[in-house]
Amino acid sequence: VIHDKRYLNRIYGVIDLVDPYRTGGRKINNKRIKKAKKKYKSILRKLLQGKAASGPLEKRVAGLFGSDTQAADFRLALRNIRCQTGQKDRFRAGVIRSGAYLKKIKQIFREAGLPEDLAYLPHVESSFNPRAYSKFGAAGIWQFTRSTGKHYMKVGYTIDERRDPIMSSHAAAKLLRHNYRKLENWPMAITAYNHGISGMLRARRSRGSYENIFKRYRSRIFKFASRNFYSEFLAAREAAVNYRQYFGDLNLDTPIRTQEMVLAGYVSIPEVAQQLKLDLILLQKLNPALRHPVFRGQKYVPAGYRLQLPNRSDKDWQISIARLPQVLYRPNQKRSHIYTVRRGDTAGKIAKNHGVLLRDLIAANNLDARATVYVDQNIRIPLPDNKAALLAEHKPRNSETKTKIAALDSQSKEKKTAGHAIPESNLLSANSSKRVPDYADKIKRFAIGKGKDLEVVESNSLLNAEDEPEPNLSTVVAEIKSDNVQEKTAEKKTNSAPAGIDSGAMDIIADRADQAPKLQMANLETDPIQLVDLWQLKATNPTLKVNPEIVLEQLAVKRVVTRRGKPVGAIQVEVEETLGHYAEWLGTKASQIRQLNGLSYGRTLHLNQKLKIPLHRVTKEEFEEKRFEYHQELAEDFFASYRIEKVLTYIIKRGDNVWTLSHQEFEVPLWLIKRYNAGVDFNALIPSQELLIPVIEKNA
Repeated sequence: VIHDKRYLNRIYGVIDLVDPYRTGGRKINNKRIKKAKKKYKSILRKLLQGKAASGPLEKRVAGLFGSDTQAADFRLALRNIRCQTGQKDRFRAGVIRSGAYLKKIKQIFREAGLPEDLAYLPHVESSFNPRAYSKFGAAGIWQFTRSTGKHYMKVGYTIDERRDPIMSSHAAAKLLRHNYRKLENWPMAITAYNHGISGMLRARRSRGSYENIFKRYRSRIFKFASRNFYSEFLAAREAAVNYRQYFGDLNLDTPIRTQEMVLAGYVSIPEVAQQLKLDLILLQKLNPALRHPVFRGQKYVPAGYRLQLPNRSDKDWQISIARLPQVLYRPNQKRSHIYTVRRGDTAGKIAKNHGVLLRDLIAANNLDARATVYVDQNIRIPLPDNKAALLAEHKPRNSETKTKIAALDSQSKEKKTAGHAIPESNLLSANSSKRVPDYADKIKRFAIGKGKDLEVVESNSLLNAEDEPEPNLSTVVAEIKSDNVQEKTAEKKTNSAPAGIDSGAMDIIADRADQAPKLQMANLETDPIQLVDLWQLKATNPTLKVNPEIVLEQLAVKRVVTRRGKPVGAIQVEVEETLGHYAEWLGTKASQIRQLNGLSYGRTLHLNQKLKIPLHRVTKEEFEEKRFEYHQELAEDFFASYRIEKVLTYIIKRGDNVWTLSHQEFEVPLWLIKRYNAGVDFNALIPSQELLIPVIEKNA
């Protein structure tokens, strides 16, 4: 539907699109949308110039405007042309899925003293898809972001309760009740679910009533999705309640009955599945809050977790559960040491130096069958008491066979016994290939600059000297001064960044299909970059192969000193990190970290900022492991739902801001942009400078 984004009843026309998941489907659709917008803009320009409409189409478009329409109205209409894709198939699928959860969710809201109709909100957020995941990390049927979710649920590398429809519904009830208490009416409280409570409080101070906010409120981040969120909810509720009127009779999903077992200790899910003769896929379906590392055997399910099992009444099944061997329970979570790959390292060499089997190292890091590692990559070294519990059926990426991994492990044992390092040539068969996504073939142009490329250091065929990659250059870090005017400006912009919960529901085609990317922001000299990256500008070349799935951030604690009898470490702030994260990983309060660093309340962090952290409650290694898991989780969850379609080069324009570039212009997570521009100083962008921007597509 081609329409006006402010006056939704102003519909210019309807065009047919193809299946976006078919080969070339999105490209075809974008061309059709662009062509349609161009056609209607041409008509609007003619009307803007005061020319009379000619022909049926032009007269119909002119009829959408009143006789007293001014030139300014046509000019605004030109900017407001938008395309909304049809939602019938998706909504129908959501209605079917909702059958498994809706009755229970209504009960949760009823017991919380909230209107039952709020249970229909997931139709807007996710179409009741428990696996829904947004580009910026909102997950589950309620699309909780990590930051908001942590207030109400467990959100971490092992357990993510946002993905459990029932657990997250309890959290949604608490959040909506909080919104209502603050805003005192449901239209605002529901809009705050999308726009954030702080944003809606500002809107209320500015315009008062919801009606005035809807009609007149203007904000950099209060756009189409937020303005129409409550309207979408009302429409979704109407269609869901009366689904037979719109879809006919549907065979709705039914709730899955389960049997709950409270775990007495930490357990390996693969071992439990083997003991109870259950399929891992079934256990995963019954326990959506458990993340993939648990099912890969990289992490244990924590003690006290309420594990959901099939609900069977036969006596043998009950006996099997009751007699679960005590040897399956561990007293602690599986631990790892985080190692940063150096030039000259191979997976075999790393395994040998740390006294672990190559097989265990591959499983712990989900490496491909060639065990490819990169300079500066952070990898897990499984500790001795954890190695045996790694999933024996670990399937390396690219669907490599277990046989090949077994062969690698056999070689590792033989070479280790003989006291020799493992030659790279022994790590693969003759016909295997590196698992480095071949995004280079899709890159249109490349940035020219100075610095370093991502370097593969585990090459599984012997290289000639002239073919060996050049060594990485050392990172040059610039210090951020606390009295820097740009830093203060950036903090102000941070506070105005979108908060709360992303709307992942109505999958729209953004209103930029017919124009080249361009940012409209303040001058670079007065409006600095948010979350600045202080690396040097890097060079790329036509053979660059970037693997954005690996963790390259600088996660190690640089040094540890004793201060007043307590250990204190020094770190460098990385992308997507906050004081709240550090406090969680350190088992302390954010205020203690502020005090240690002389940071006033409300002052934000900047990428690559030097920070002191207290290490009296956790060890350096424990902090590094939790930090690694956070960044690993970002990549794992993202690439489970999205893929890199191609990489474009964006030319920096005066006034560009990297936060807006990420969140509003390209809708690409900042951490992902950073991995494609590892040598770029985002704090010193200059006009005409080039950035690589990955174009992402949702997996079918």
